[in-house]
Amino acid sequence: MENKAIQLATRIKRKTLKMRSFCFLCALLICVTAKGDQSAVVSVYHHVSNSTPPSTSLSPEAFRAHLTFLAENDFTVLPVTEIINELNRGGELPSKSVAITFDDGYESIYSTAFPLLQEFGFPFSVFVSTGPIDRQQAGYMTWEQLSMLRDAGVIIGNHGTEHRSMLGQSRDEARADILDAQSRITAELGPQPHLFAYPYGEYSNESKEIIAELGFVGFAQNSGAIGPTTDQTALPRFPLAGLYAGLEGAALKYSTRAFDAEMTLPLSAETRLSAPSATIRFGAGAYSRERLTCFDEGEPMAISWEKTGEGSEQAVISTTQRERGRRWNYVCTAPHRDQGGYFWFSQPWFDSSKPL
Repeated sequence: MENKAIQLATRIKRKTLKMRSFCFLCALLICVTAKGDQSAVVSVYHHVSNSTPPSTSLSPEAFRAHLTFLAENDFTVLPVTEIINELNRGGELPSKSVAITFDDGYESIYSTAFPLLQEFGFPFSVFVSTGPIDRQQAGYMTWEQLSMLRDAGVIIGNHGTEHRSMLGQSRDEARADILDAQSRITAELGPQPHLFAYPYGEYSNESKEIIAELGFVGFAQNSGAIGPTTDQTALPRFPLAGLYAGLEGAALKYSTRAFDAEMTLPLSAETRLSAPSATIRFGAGAYSRERLTCFDEGEPMAISWEKTGEGSEQAVISTTQRERGRRWNYVCTAPHRDQGGYFWFSQPWFDSSKPL
């Protein structure tokens, strides 16, 4: 069932750009044909600045390079709500559809990213933490600036009140955090689509249940494209900052396709293990099983296959023990059989016993 709140954003016109090829990157990626698709990529940025924390920042010059790549290579940049609506309808998206999002509500989004996105005619969304904005905390946008973004057609999403991880909150606390933030957004900006980005990208089964119960679409921060079968309580987004801000990597990620895939075991992304095995169901697609590879922090993983009895196959992927932080991902990719780009799926893991 479509999220009714998402339909509020349909006033935003899709921006389709047909321009010349960006030659060396197209040669690298092997240009994708112009057929319709049921796959899209959502990116996430934070700061666009040379003077903010490097791990969540990219320079204005690097951000312009990303936008130029999209413009010169026939990508269709859409509001994220339009992508979700089309996937829910079972319709076809334009080939190479992408959505651009920002988390937190930092001032450089307004002062630097917004003018560049207007220059290129690209729609985008911003997920805001309402507490710092209410306090007029240094480095964050003001409600007045956010109202100007809203008037320009920017979607303002929910990132909680105080950027608290969903892990460790009680059910009542998590619900209140989401609803309080949405109430502040509505009070200042009027009704906005019910979209929620998990702080730090962290979620539990319980927090996903809350997102569904409240009628929100949830967004995480693990890599991967989205398609009709992707879990809409925790949609992946490609982070493109810090070590991942380079143009070659961004070009590869913007060109990816969605697997029909889900982890079936274990039943939760929360773990205390440093090397959990995972069973992932892979549905049919325009890829060869023999060319599917999975990685743990860049290292190849062992893969064994088993039939599910439903026309699909499951891959059991395993890795070696290693030191971990609080968050990490397993990544599986396979080249498209006929066109350019890669299918891409990632499984995040969260160990809430470790510090943020």
